[in-house]
Amino acid sequence: MIKKKQVLSAVLSIAITVSVMSIPVYAESVPLNNYNTISSESKDRERNSVELSGEAFNVFDIYQAHLEAGNPTYNIYRESWGIDVSEHQKQIDWQAVKDSGIDFAIIRAGYGREVSQIDKYFIQNMKGAQSVGLDIGTYWYAYADSVEDAYKEADACYEIIKDYDFQYPVYYDIEERMYDNYSEAEVTAIIDAFCSRLQERGYYVGVYSYRSFLNKNVYDFIFDKYDVWVAEYGVSSPAFDHEYQMWQYTDSGKSQVNGIFTEGEALDLDRCYVDYPYIITGRKNDGSTQTPVEPPVETPVDPPSYIEQIIETRGIDVSAWNGEIDWGKVAAQNIDFAIIRAGYGKYETQKDYYFEQNYINAKAAGLDVGAYWYSYAQSPEEAVQEAQLFCKFVDGHKFEYPLYVELDESVCRGLSNSEATAVLNAFCSYVQSKGYFIGIMGSESFLKYRLDSSIFDKYAVWIFSYSDTAPVFSKFYGMWQYSSEGNIDGIHGNVLCNYCYDIYPQIMKDAHLNGY
Repeated sequence: MIKKKQVLSAVLSIAITVSVMSIPVYAESVPLNNYNTISSESKDRERNSVELSGEAFNVFDIYQAHLEAGNPTYNIYRESWGIDVSEHQKQIDWQAVKDSGIDFAIIRAGYGREVSQIDKYFIQNMKGAQSVGLDIGTYWYAYADSVEDAYKEADACYEIIKDYDFQYPVYYDIEERMYDNYSEAEVTAIIDAFCSRLQERGYYVGVYSYRSFLNKNVYDFIFDKYDVWVAEYGVSSPAFDHEYQMWQYTDSGKSQVNGIFTEGEALDLDRCYVDYPYIITGRKNDGSTQTPVEPPVETPVDPPSYIEQIIETRGIDVSAWNGEIDWGKVAAQNIDFAIIRAGYGKYETQKDYYFEQNYINAKAAGLDVGAYWYSYAQSPEEAVQEAQLFCKFVDGHKFEYPLYVELDESVCRGLSNSEATAVLNAFCSYVQSKGYFIGIMGSESFLKYRLDSSIFDKYAVWIFSYSDTAPVFSKFYGMWQYSSEGNIDGIHGNVLCNYCYDIYPQIMKDAHLNGY
């Protein structure tokens, strides 16, 4: 049975007052049983023992004072102690672990994007820990290099964990060195993709990493959406900038827990501050139960009212990379439109070699047509140069679909969000001033995390996200590129495939845009 994820803030609204809700969880370290030593080694690559400025307070004193003030509701804040394990710990005597004072275990399910990458001891550890009555959570180790990969990792994780019950969250463990070379937007998008996928399937999810990585490499909104399990060793409390619900405070705890037989001291110890068994399953600490609060459901914004007139249309986008195309065969497969690359960059020699041929032949086959430009602009001035060239190449043509500009994350890696927004705004405003209906094309993560959302109120949106489900986006998008592996007669190799949800041909003709 899958346990539904509950949004912590929803539970907080019942359990404690608003003033307490706003307090971050920064607690002094209390030894587990007689644990009076904490490793000075940190999982944090920037070995760091910096403490929070000022005296860290104990959240449990605050919650207890709140209860003593007369609030009779169940206190969801409960201190518990746990370990996290993987195949590296090999055989474990779970009864001995529990007898050491351990309340819960976070067990690795696997890593990567294939079900075959299941942790070798996952099933054995799950059975052993559950048989002695420990509460269980799980984690998946990240190697995803894109949003699409993160979805695949989430799918693999789901296939492995779907037949088990969990009283603690499913965590995404993201800590590989390669992520140092990714932008905040890219890392954030990868985390959000994995977590949202499992959240949609009913799991309570969280993110795990070391303190400095979370502080520096992840956008803040992730910590509002998902719970946090933070690692930092050799400190009295993590110097994390946001609320956290669980703290991995040492990786050298084997001597403190019986039942672990591997050589050396390697064993992660964790301190949890919330009563996950209650939040996730409704089970109170006294063994009684209460139905957990249902979480709010994230939904896309409502489309404009005239969208009700639309029947979804299917299209492709092509460039010189697709070579010679038999447009008659394409049209015979219920393809309604084609978005054709006009060129890229700021030089006339960068006009797409097949643009004119593709335009003429697609029209002759009865398809509606749009065009796009791949931008390399690094400033508003360069964007205008490219836009002028784009308008020159499309002059004298009629387009039933918008003209689009694509600015890829890899191109604008050195630009801030405001700079990338300014580049696109300069390009679009110029093209728009020439009587064209202009839009922005980009990946789901790029559009969500790298641009000021106000720009989507000015220009059309074409989003690409390779998934079985349509992306959830804060603004209405008229077109979704859902696959890069389409198989279309008349075109050699993989084809980019799209759905359109807007009545673009009618708009162009009624508003006399794009050559009409």
